[in-house]
Amino acid sequence: MKTVNLREVRNNFNKILEMNQEVIVESRGKPLAKIKPFTKADIVQYYLEKAQEASRESGITKEKGDKLLEQVRKELLDEGRY
Repeated sequence: MKTVNLREVRNNFNKILEMNQEVIVESRGKPLAKIKPFTKADIVQYYLEKAQEASRESGITKEKGDKLLEQVRKELLDEGRY
């Protein structure tokens, strides 16, 4: 795992993200944060949380939400993204 200082993150954030690996960010030699790439599971979780927010805001029933979720799962499987 690579370690970078905070200044390097400020100046080269895009390059650090493009490395697509976990990076420890240090400030004055002490660990401050960790930057890590999203996994497929992280992406699915992100979209599920967004879908739950949207369904609550629009008043979708549980039954309709379950049906929509099943459709999304099928699409993700068909696309090889899950």
